Amino acid sequence: MRRIVDLTVPIEEHWRYGFKVTPVRTHANGDPWQCASYNLESHWYTHIDAPLHFDPKGKTLSDYPIADWAITDCLVLDLSSCGDNTAITGEMLEKANEPFKGRHFDSLLIRTDRAKTVPWTSTEFWDNSPYLTEDAGIWIKNYHPKVVGYDFAQDYVIRKLRFVKVGVDDVDLSQPVHEHVLKQGEILQIEYMTNLWEIGSPVCQLIALPLNTQNADGSQIRVIAVVEE
Repeated sequence: MRRIVDLTVPIEEHWRYGFKVTPVRTHANGDPWQCASYNLESHWYTHIDAPLHFDPKGKTLSDYPIADWAITDCLVLDLSSCGDNTAITGEMLEKANEPFKGRHFDSLLIRTDRAKTVPWTSTEFWDNSPYLTEDAGIWIKNYHPKVVGYDFAQDYVIRKLRFVKVGVDDVDLSQPVHEHVLKQGEILQIEYMTNLWEIGSPVCQLIALPLNTQNADGSQIRVIAVVEE
């Protein structure tokens, strides 16, 4: 039997983002059809990063033929025992991967179950999130999947972004995971996933479909896991 797990957070009003839905035509106003407009930035909600996001000369989503990576065999690395503010190291990823050393997967999901205990809609989700160390970013780069996904804020500095004005405040905003995985490794990253605990298996098929925006630095993406039982 095949089971589908939606790994995508809902797009709804959220304190972190300025997302708004504005009615354009409504049945209530007597219009013959109903439609709305809404605003989205390319790195809001569950989304995928292309290297251009961090590298002025980096590849765009258009440089990655969707047939090469949209449907992949996926390994879920279980780091769900990590608590708040845990630094997830390369050694920890290697240990989680140990039972599967004899097989390489085209996609990796790093699971902490962050949204299972802390609502994604809360500031706490970011402020005390587990995060990946620089050597964990290097581990992912060296594993070289086609795509990697996270259910937590993978770079430590992400928690600081709501407190600073980028380009104004004198704050170190370096993000080593983005640097090693996205920029150097040219590995597509899917950020802010959820429900990884519902997969219930260390192996699944991952289906990830971004919007067909051209030459994009990133895009909202619908991600599902297909589990054979």
